[in-house]
Amino acid sequence: MYGSAWRRPRPGLRVAMDPAHLLFAVMCFWALIQESLQGPHEKRLLHSLLDHYNVLERPVANESDPLQLSFGLTLMQIIDVDEKNQLLITNIWLKLEWNDVNLRWNTSEFGGVKDLRIPPHRIWKPDVLMYNSADEGFDGTYPTNVVVRNNGSCLYVPPGIFKSTCKIDITWFPFDDQKCEMKFGSWTYDGFQLDLQLQDDAGGDVSSFITNGEWDLLGTYFNCIMFMVASSVVSTILILNYHHRSADTHEMSPWVRCLFLQWLPCILRMSRPLPEDTPAGGSPGSRKSPQSLELKERSSKSLLANVLDIDDDFRHHGTLPGHPMSSGVPGAGYLRHADDGGAGGGTLLHHAAAAAAGAGCLGPHRELTLILKELHHITDKLRKTDEAEEITNDWKFAAMVVDRLCLFIFTLFTVIATIAVLFSAPHIIVT
Repeated sequence: MYGSAWRRPRPGLRVAMDPAHLLFAVMCFWALIQESLQGPHEKRLLHSLLDHYNVLERPVANESDPLQLSFGLTLMQIIDVDEKNQLLITNIWLKLEWNDVNLRWNTSEFGGVKDLRIPPHRIWKPDVLMYNSADEGFDGTYPTNVVVRNNGSCLYVPPGIFKSTCKIDITWFPFDDQKCEMKFGSWTYDGFQLDLQLQDDAGGDVSSFITNGEWDLLGTYFNCIMFMVASSVVSTILILNYHHRSADTHEMSPWVRCLFLQWLPCILRMSRPLPEDTPAGGSPGSRKSPQSLELKERSSKSLLANVLDIDDDFRHHGTLPGHPMSSGVPGAGYLRHADDGGAGGGTLLHHAAAAAAGAGCLGPHRELTLILKELHHITDKLRKTDEAEEITNDWKFAAMVVDRLCLFIFTLFTVIATIAVLFSAPHIIVT
């Protein structure tokens, strides 16, 4: 845009310049002069400070006074925790500040230069090292330049990858807390020569700390695994407890019967196998129906009726001559078999009546009374056994219901967790 102000000079003519462009040219020239003057001042200052500087000299005005050293660090990242070798690898920036009496100058004498950047090997610097370092080179810092100001203050911020020893206890992993210490100090100076002071009482700055995403992932993974393992153990114990319950140890409450034998089986589409004596189209719950109980009761009464008939026959005909009771098989013609499932009982009464008749005049009525008592005891025991077996089967079926319910819950949890992880990932398929 400024090219139109310049014209190609003609022979015998003077060049004309716009006043605005002339002012711009003067300012550029003045800036070049200032820049050229800055270089010699800094060069002259460096020669003045370093030509006679001794890097081995402790920079204090009085040798009996300790040098004040301010020490701080910034934790950037925990790179790795080696549990096997008990090592902690971190990315840390150190921050060391001290005052060097041999590096002071008057800014007015050196063109206003207020600070310098000097390599650390050209000036004295404290030999601060990590005492519990496990690095091959022992000192893992990078030697950056030292910022020196005109009042003698020196700022040295070397970054580094530190490998330190740490006693790691993984008893409560991944819910554990590890405490790792980093011990820094001068390797050769004692407290009377170098006074090391922390800049932060907390030990360091963690405002720029970068968290490790792998640890968060491991924590989430282990939390899910621990939840599933604990839940599976509890459910397994509950299922085994239900499976081994019986009428002698537990009584099934009404709400348990309603929940595990009616509602949940209906929701989970479960059905109990039908017993052999259940009629076609009957439900498993009909095993304890009033008709079934009435049938068993009637069978028991038929057995007792046989005994009572035999008792009556003995009373009326047991002593008459020529009666079947006086024959070799007394009472055989008077024994009635059970109408429903009582054939076994009828046979038992047949032999029992024969034995009682064999006693003859020794008291047939008394023998029949004893047989009646035994039959009462046998029928009561059989009834109680059937009832106990029914209760045991109910508990076993309840255990099956709980097992099926846990299967559905764990399957649903696994599917939901997998879908949540896949949809939270930035890329499901890596190409």
